Amino acid sequence: MFPIVSLLASAAFAQTPYEGHSVVRLVPRDHRELRTLLALTDDLWSHAAAPGLKVDARLTPEAMRALERTGIRFETLIADVGAVVRAERERLAAGGADGGVAGGDPFFADFRDLAAIDTKLQDLAAARPDLVTLETIGTSIEGRPIRAIRISRDPALPAIALNCTQHAREWISPMVGMAIADALVDGEGSDPRVTAILSRVEVWVIPVVNPDGYAHSWGPERLWRKNRRVNSDGSIGVDLNRNWGYQWGGAGASTVPSNDTYRGTAPFSEPESQALRDLHLARPDIVASIDFHSYGQLILSPWGYTTAANPQAAMFGELGNRMKAAIAAETQANYTSGPIGSTLYLASGGMVDWAYGERGQVSYTIELRDLGQGGFVLPVAQIEPTVRENLAATFEFLESASQPAVVAFPLGRPATVPADVATAVRIAAYPSWGSPSITGVTLYARIADGEFTPVPATGLGGGAWTADLPAAPCGATVGWYVRVETSAGAATAPFAGAASPFTATAVEQSLAFDDDFESDLGWTAGVAGDTATSGQWVRVDPVGTAAQPENDVSTDGTRCFVTGQGAVGGAIGAADVDGGVTTLLSPVLDLSNPDATIRFARWYSNNQGGAPNSDSMPIEVSRDGATWVQLENVSQNAGTWVERSFRVGDFILPSSSGRVRFRAQDLGTGSVVEAAIDEFRVVSEGCPAPPGDLNGDGRVDAADLALLLAAWAATGGPADLDGNGVVEAGDLAVLLASWTA
Repeated sequence: MFPIVSLLASAAFAQTPYEGHSVVRLVPRDHRELRTLLALTDDLWSHAAAPGLKVDARLTPEAMRALERTGIRFETLIADVGAVVRAERERLAAGGADGGVAGGDPFFADFRDLAAIDTKLQDLAAARPDLVTLETIGTSIEGRPIRAIRISRDPALPAIALNCTQHAREWISPMVGMAIADALVDGEGSDPRVTAILSRVEVWVIPVVNPDGYAHSWGPERLWRKNRRVNSDGSIGVDLNRNWGYQWGGAGASTVPSNDTYRGTAPFSEPESQALRDLHLARPDIVASIDFHSYGQLILSPWGYTTAANPQAAMFGELGNRMKAAIAAETQANYTSGPIGSTLYLASGGMVDWAYGERGQVSYTIELRDLGQGGFVLPVAQIEPTVRENLAATFEFLESASQPAVVAFPLGRPATVPADVATAVRIAAYPSWGSPSITGVTLYARIADGEFTPVPATGLGGGAWTADLPAAPCGATVGWYVRVETSAGAATAPFAGAASPFTATAVEQSLAFDDDFESDLGWTAGVAGDTATSGQWVRVDPVGTAAQPENDVSTDGTRCFVTGQGAVGGAIGAADVDGGVTTLLSPVLDLSNPDATIRFARWYSNNQGGAPNSDSMPIEVSRDGATWVQLENVSQNAGTWVERSFRVGDFILPSSSGRVRFRAQDLGTGSVVEAAIDEFRVVSEGCPAPPGDLNGDGRVDAADLALLLAAWAATGGPADLDGNGVVEAGDLAVLLASWTA
């Protein structure tokens, strides 16, 4: 048998099976257009096929010409797949790209075959024998070992499993898995975050679940997806991610052996899915898992076999949004978070459904880069950012999922709090693996460098709690963290607890505008150019649906602005935004203080029954009502109230004639779009200058003393701190008292 790289070298300039093939994207308007596309392709890259949804497919030149003759609208993502595959082969045969990530490690400069991955795993085990164990968890149908790396400081700790490459052609998947293993091994003992994670959990990484298919994709068929089972009809392969035993054989899995989503003859009919299953069965302490795939930039939770919500949907939504935020903070990439069935498509017999449905794990699929421009033949330049952003997401996952509860703050964590008064913090505690019961929630707080003091939280019902941060003088820093007691142990937020608490600065606040929407303060619902045919903004006590809130944010009010008002007990899409844009415009606002902040609570939902991110809610600010600057463009379904804050001076020049607008838009097909706004404020914050701060730098020090002495005996002026008309000893006493304080 020739090494894979040798096969690549001999075939580097040879024709591929994909010469002249194109990858196209279209949104079938009806079943006729969908049937036409399916008749023209045997390779759906998106594996979603329904009217109103985006469908990516590879077409031969003949099929491409036929599609052009139909008049169906489409977009070409890749003009010549064969050329792209040939270029990739030539690069790899020549030694691959230079560069890399993870401190310049050349392993990550390009995609790696099975032999290189196995060598890297052995290197990691050799570098840290005290931490790393290399395991063989099973054997493929063609006799290849299925390797796993176990990273553990204590075998008594709960475990989290990260597996990659159930689908062979998704080459970015094992690169991400290897980068996670490398970062954990390299960082233990030197990186405080990694060290803290591995003090709480052991991590298993299985970089290639499907070694036969992966080897085949490095040889004759770059776009091979399944394993290498010889089926009864002579076709090859079973889709391993349709072969898992929970709800096996339902929607989204084919009974046709030649189909790319063929489910197999029975649950766990394949040795590869058996091997991964058996690892989980042998380790009942595996509490969470991620199954890495590509492409689409998605963070997907159970269920896949149905669009119904799972019993812990709120917890999965919170953690998915955290991973999404971690990715955005690292590379600004936008990943969509939501359940598999309602966010992407129905897919039964998947690993994530089995891990959650059978094992009670906190389990996700992450679909890596990109959005289709490269698809499965991802440009090598995309390895580095994909690795970085998914390291960030995985570390967030490891911290949260290693604890028996996910702790959230539905109205956000305050960056500032009013001086000299206690401030309530809303807390949500979601049981995670094992569904433990919550037995208590405590907020711990300190002012400046004082001792942490416990503040027991009060339960509000439905998993919600509230506790007060202590009153603090203006300018002081309040440090705080939350500890949740459960029947399975304790969880803390942030992960490091007292060692690295959340912080907020106490400030004095003045309200330039304050609207809880209980009365009409001059907002305009609907402006010239709006096109929505339903779901226009209205100020009401909202009627709740799965997409629209039942209650406003206020504890002492009922009204907010929402997009449409359906009847009590109405359907999810009753009066939602349809057909275009609806605008909510503020009255004229005094935004003359550049340090003022615009604050509001928003609700947004767009993925109920349709493709996410085809719709959004741009939120914009203007200094004159004519030219607008975007504060944010909300496209992520949250399904809960989210509090947001924006500093005026970061977006516009100060103005006493400012305005803010919210535009909910339904621009796609098949989705339910709902939005709501409440508790809108324009707040100015700061601390008054201390007496004696003569140079205005916010503190009293030697520079201020020098200014006072220079003005000694002068009549009046800034240095006359006691106001008696002359600068003398009384003013010095004021300055020194402020200095001491």
